[in-house]
Amino acid sequence: MFRSLLRSATTAIKVPAPLGSGASRTYVTRKQTDIMKKVVINSNIEINKRTNMPTPVVTAEERQRLRSDPLLSQLVNMIMRNGEKMKAERFVQLALRDIRQTSNSDPYKLLSDAIDLASPMMETKSTRIGSKVVHIPRALNIRQRRRRAIVWLLAAVDKRKERSLFMRLSGELQAIVN
Repeated sequence: MFRSLLRSATTAIKVPAPLGSGASRTYVTRKQTDIMKKVVINSNIEINKRTNMPTPVVTAEERQRLRSDPLLSQLVNMIMRNGEKMKAERFVQLALRDIRQTSNSDPYKLLSDAIDLASPMMETKSTRIGSKVVHIPRALNIRQRRRRAIVWLLAAVDKRKERSLFMRLSGELQAIVN
């Protein structure tokens, strides 16, 4: 019911722009805004003042967990672009919620298992001994291992076909574990 109300409420009206601008403007009517506000009152969603569209809220408790846990904070910092940490936190939180809904398991455990499965134990470093190039294996510390796994995870997320980032992230995490 919530999605159908939201879908009907967020269908915007396209109005042609003034001559010479070459673009049309999108407006949300007052009736649509009122419907969204009624739906949002009893849910965990607030309306963005600038766009009049609902945005999910990351609660203070969830934000504290995202910032205090080293794995989650490293994942958020690797997803973050242009200093928009709140947006990256929202993507991670929505991905964790999606994992909980689809798999009915602890999303943090699934995330840590996926990162552990994807992380390498060692790297090879090239050094020259005389005229030969020799590859010497070197163990990685936990932060380096996680970083490599997250880089590979985000590269795989970019190749997926889902529309939103959190859906691609949750799908890739579940694919790694399964």
